[in-house]
Amino acid sequence: MISNTLQRYLNLRTLFVLLAYVVICVLSYLISYELRFDFSIPDLFVDRMWDTLWWVVFLQVALLFGFGQFDSVLAYFRLQDLFRVFVAVFAASFILMVLWYLYGGEGVPPRGIILTDMLLCFLGLSGFRLILRIRESRSLSDWFAGKDFENVLIVGAGEVGANLCADLMHKTRFQMRPVAFIDDDVSKIGRYVHGVLVAGGVEELAATAKRSAATKAIIAFPSASVSRVREVTRLASDAGLTVETVPSLSDIMNGRAKMTQLRPVELKDLLGRDPVDLNDEGIRSMLEGKRVLVTGAGGSIGQELVAQILKYTPDSLCCIDQAEIAIFNLEQLLSRQITDTDIEFRVLDILNGGAMGGVFDAFQPEVVFHAAAHKHVNLMEANPQEALRNNFLATKQLAELAGEHSVERFILISTDKAINPTSVMGATKRLAELALLAQQKAAGNTTRFMAVRFGNVLGSSGSVIPIFRKQIGLGGPITVTDPEVTRYFMTVEEAAGLVLQSATQCAGGEIFVLDMGEPMKIVDVARQMISLSGLVEGEDIAIEFCGLRPGEKLYEELQHVNESLFETSHPRVLCMASMDTNTIDLDAVVTEFADLIKDGGAQRIKQAMQRWVPEYTPYLGG
Repeated sequence: MISNTLQRYLNLRTLFVLLAYVVICVLSYLISYELRFDFSIPDLFVDRMWDTLWWVVFLQVALLFGFGQFDSVLAYFRLQDLFRVFVAVFAASFILMVLWYLYGGEGVPPRGIILTDMLLCFLGLSGFRLILRIRESRSLSDWFAGKDFENVLIVGAGEVGANLCADLMHKTRFQMRPVAFIDDDVSKIGRYVHGVLVAGGVEELAATAKRSAATKAIIAFPSASVSRVREVTRLASDAGLTVETVPSLSDIMNGRAKMTQLRPVELKDLLGRDPVDLNDEGIRSMLEGKRVLVTGAGGSIGQELVAQILKYTPDSLCCIDQAEIAIFNLEQLLSRQITDTDIEFRVLDILNGGAMGGVFDAFQPEVVFHAAAHKHVNLMEANPQEALRNNFLATKQLAELAGEHSVERFILISTDKAINPTSVMGATKRLAELALLAQQKAAGNTTRFMAVRFGNVLGSSGSVIPIFRKQIGLGGPITVTDPEVTRYFMTVEEAAGLVLQSATQCAGGEIFVLDMGEPMKIVDVARQMISLSGLVEGEDIAIEFCGLRPGEKLYEELQHVNESLFETSHPRVLCMASMDTNTIDLDAVVTEFADLIKDGGAQRIKQAMQRWVPEYTPYLGG
C-alpha cells in the first residue's frame, strides 16, 4: 500500500511542478555550456555535458524538494521563498564544486559552468515563481493598463500599511489602487514603500488626497490610540473621503481577522478608549481547567464573556439563556472555533429553580458568571413584576444554589443604574447586589460573591447605537431625550475583559466599578453617527429632543452617597467600600414581593422597592 506521504506527492500539481523544475534546470545547464564556450562547444565537452546532465539535474531537483519547494503554494512568493530557492541552488553548486576538487575535474562540469548554471537556474526558478505570482494576483493588462480602481490613501506606512499596500496592488478583487501614504514619521516622508510615495504627515491628508485624486482613506495603524483615530477620521471626513480601517491588532494576531478585511470606522473606534492590558496569568489561573457556567450567554455581554473565557481553556463551559434564538446563534458562532473545552448549550429560564438545581447537580460549576437580566429601562417601568422576578428573585435563587454547591466564585453583572436608582431596572439590580452581600454573610458560606458595575455597552441590543442606526436608515429624525443627557460607554470587549479581571481580585462581598472614562453626551453620539454615515446634520438628518422618559436620569453616577471607591491592583478596576455593613432581611423582602407580584400594581411594587432601597426615587406618575 502506498503511504500517505507518497500519496500526497503523486498528484497532477506535483507532477506539474516536477516537470517545470526539471525543464528549468535542464535548460539552465545546457545554456551554461553554450555561454561558457561561446556557443561552440568542443566535442569532448559535449560528451561530458550529456553524461553529467541527468545526475546534476537530479541533484538540483532533490535539493529543491528538500528545501520545501514542492510543498509551497506556487502563487505565493515572498522573500522567504526566494531565499529557500537560492539556498537549494547554491547547495547543489557547492556540492558540484566540492566534487570537482575531489576528482580533479574528471566526470564533473567545469567550475565556470557550475557558477553560471547556479545563476541561471536561480533566475529561472525565481522567474517561474514570479510569473505564477503575477498570474494569481492580476492579469498583465492590469499591471500596464490598469482598471478603473478606486484611489486610496493609506494612513500609516509601518509594517501593517506596507503589507496592506502590497495586497491591494496585487489583488484585483479589492478594486483599489494605493496612491500615497500618510505617516507622522518624518524619516519616512518623501520615501517610497512598494513604489508608493509617503507624501506627508496626517495634517497634510486633505492636500495629499486632492493631489492624488483619492476618494478613500484607510487607517492602517491598528495599535493607534483612540484620539489619533478620531483625529484622522475627522480630517478625512472634512476632506470628503470615505474612511475605513484595518481590524484591531489583537484580532490580526489571534487570527480572527485578516489585515485586508477592511471595515468602516465605527462609533466604538471614536468613543472607546485605548486597549485594556489584562493580567492574563491571573485570569488563566482562575479559569484554566475549571467548570464555568454563564447565564444570559446569548446576550451581548454573555457572548463576549463566553468568547474570552474560552481563550483560557476551561475544562467545560455551560451556556444558559432563555432565548432559543440567542443560544442557537451562540452555538453556531462557537461551532467554527477549535477548542478543547467541552461546551454545553441550554435553553432555560433561570427562575426555574428545579431545572437550575439539576444543572448545578449535574455540571458542578466552579465559577459562575451571572449576566442574565432584564435591562431595558423603559420596558421595566411598565413591568416591574418581571424585573423583580428576573433581576432580583432569580439572582437570589442562583446565589443560594451557588452557596449550596460550594461554587468558588459567583460574579454578578450589574449596572451603574443601580447607583441611587430612579428606574425599576436599576432598583432591582441594586436588590440583586444586596442579595449577594447577604448570601456572602450566610452561615457556612464558602463561595466568594461579587458584583461588577459598568455603563452602556456600545452596540448592545436596545442601546442607543442600534436605535440611532435604524433611525438614520429610515431617513431620520434621530430622537434624543435631552440635549444635556450623558452616559458612560464601553465596548463589549473592554467590559467583558475587565469583568474577568475583577473576578481575579474577588475576596468575597465586593462591588467592583469599572473605569468608564468620561461620560458622553448622547447628542454628540448622534452627531458622530450622522457624520460616519456620510450625512450632514440639519440637511440630511435632523435631531429632535423628546424629553426624559420615566425612570431615566439626566446623568449616571459612580457611587452611592454612603459608598466610597478605592483602587485595586488594576488601574481600570475600582472597588466599592460601603459605609453601611447591614444587610437586608431577604426572607421578608421575598415574602412581600411574592404577594405584590401576584396582586399588586406597578405603583405599589415601586413603593415597596423604595422601602428596601431607600436611595431609590421611583416614578409614580400615570
